[in-house]
Amino acid sequence: MAMIELRKEIEAAAVAELNRANAKFPLFSSPHEGYAVTLEEVEEAQEAMETVKSSMKVLWDRVKGVEIACFLDDETTPMAIYNQAINAACEMVQAAAMLMKYEMSVGGKAGANGKVV
Repeated sequence: MAMIELRKEIEAAAVAELNRANAKFPLFSSPHEGYAVTLEEVEEAQEAMETVKSSMKVLWDRVKGVEIACFLDDETTPMAIYNQAINAACEMVQAAAMLMKYEMSVGGKAGANGKVV
């Protein structure tokens, strides 16, 4: 049940992000542009997730008592990883928004001023 509620909240965040993007930028002028912009967001999300995974590896090593020389000790605390995870989630919301924008651009389903309600 909690996942259903969370999904609704994430979908609402994606729609809000789409509306912000549409207020600032026009719909995509071609499928190529839509693909490129969406791919950029997906790649940013992947990079953000890789940061989370590498920080979790360092944290797990510390849990096991393995001391690692790490230049980024401040970035491997639980709260730092929390912030990395939130950033990764934000990137995925942006990717979802750009996929909706792509659909609107190609399918012509934009409402007034490109806004989704």
